[in-house]
Amino acid sequence: MIATPDSVTTVHRPADRFYWAVLDAPGLRSRPGASARPLPPGLLAELADQIPQPLDEVWAVGLPIGDGRMLVCAARRDDLNQLDAGARALVPESLPPGIDRALADRLSSFNLLVGDFEPAPVRRDRWRRHRAWAGLVVPLAVLVSVGLIRRAAHWSDVARAAEESQSQLAADLLGPGIPLEQVNYTLDAELDRLRELARARPADPNDASVRLATLLRSWPAVIPSKPQSVSVNDSGVTVSVSVDGDPAPFLSAFKAPEGWALDEPRLNQAGELTRLTLHLHRKPPPPDAPANPPEPPMTGATP
Repeated sequence: MIATPDSVTTVHRPADRFYWAVLDAPGLRSRPGASARPLPPGLLAELADQIPQPLDEVWAVGLPIGDGRMLVCAARRDDLNQLDAGARALVPESLPPGIDRALADRLSSFNLLVGDFEPAPVRRDRWRRHRAWAGLVVPLAVLVSVGLIRRAAHWSDVARAAEESQSQLAADLLGPGIPLEQVNYTLDAELDRLRELARARPADPNDASVRLATLLRSWPAVIPSKPQSVSVNDSGVTVSVSVDGDPAPFLSAFKAPEGWALDEPRLNQAGELTRLTLHLHRKPPPPDAPANPPEPPMTGATP
């Protein structure tokens, strides 16, 4: 049974029954509510310089008090061995002179019956608590593991079903007995063939995108202008554009690309703004030219 507060026996002794020291302990932080712990081995040599008793005859606990310091309380091992068997804690009644009085409310933290001198009932109570927590954690871990195993089995079944569906589809399309690897290789080869055909296929001269690219190659980007509309049809490309002031610089810079001709532009002036309507049409091919020659590549400036 876990001990209740009424069954815990705390022994109080005067401060002069203990050895006290304040040691430098850089890196150790003071935490509210923390209890004293057995003194770290690295501080034993420093403690030996401040108490008159050999280290092998004393038992010491320390508590960080801030500013990189530790308050140490030590007692003779013989005195601790002579305590009543029912004692659960040994704490000082007060602090010795020279110690900050603000630490008086932390006296209950200086329990020397820890570590090597921890009472057997306290140790048993702690192990019971650990076993109780383990009794909760282990079933939860088992449940989580079972859930993960079932999830993994489910996705394995899904992957197996997908592979079987691929094999069945291959059998329906290409006949039974053809391995899936051969099907994938055949599909990849077919895709490569279609890509090669697409790259080798000449551009359609009647494609609107081709004609629009032709217009973009001829556009005088260095002359300020405001395109209004673009129309692409079987007769060619018609564009409406507005310019400020005299339209002559724009018309001089606008050159019809090779294979195209620019019709007489139509002008409509309103104040300082001039609206131009330009129409480009393809020149008739020479008699010995091949039918449907490919359009020039789309390069050059854009408006």
